[in-house]
Amino acid sequence: MYAMISLEAVSALNQLLQVVCRSLPMYLADARPWVRPGHQPLQAALERLVADRRRYAQRVAEAVTALGGRPDPGRFSSRFAAKNDLSLEFLLPEVIESQEEDLVQIDGCLPALDGEPALHALAEEIRGNVRGHLDLLREAARASP
Repeated sequence: MYAMISLEAVSALNQLLQVVCRSLPMYLADARPWVRPGHQPLQAALERLVADRRRYAQRVAEAVTALGGRPDPGRFSSRFAAKNDLSLEFLLPEVIESQEEDLVQIDGCLPALDGEPALHALAEEIRGNVRGHLDLLREAARASP
């Protein structure tokens, strides 16, 4: 029984790892979209989001390893490549939408972690973090000059 729970937990954690590692904000951290003058607060918000995601990626990968699994962060969507030459301001609605999609995916991982309280709590913590960044991005969108 425990092995079955662990396999299910590893699978859910790897799904969570893919959400954390391969989202649009993580892609943009490497693509470095251009930022118009006056939009540095938006860039700073994205940098904080990415820093949090990197910390959570480490924690999720460690949890997968602790369960005897192999962390699989997956790959970035090929559709992200079309965003390389766009401004961060232009991409903001897509970043917000991607955060909303991430919440749905995280919610899908939670039931598989019900038998592992510490892992469920980690996923809930990540969900709360994504929700917090989503709120900040929405606020930035409203305040954007």
